[in-house]
Amino acid sequence: MRVLESTTDVQYEFLRALYKLADGQAKKPVFYGDLSAELGRSPEEAEQACEFWADRGLLDWVTLGHVALTHVGVRRAERLAAKGWSAIPF
Repeated sequence: MRVLESTTDVQYEFLRALYKLADGQAKKPVFYGDLSAELGRSPEEAEQACEFWADRGLLDWVTLGHVALTHVGVRRAERLAAKGWSAIPF
């Protein structure tokens, strides 16, 4: 049985930055290097956050080094934005 990982602040920051860089649109490619620059994080941290959200169906790898929010990812980001981006589970 797989142990569920809890979502960290870095992962929520990442989702917020991706939502911003994608202009709140699903399927709009964003270079994950731009995400790491936006957050001031290393490319490795950005890649880990990409994998975390991709495993949960909130984003897809669309081309080498580029990710895009899925429709589910946009909906989740919108709900978090409505709550002031708090990391409180919903």
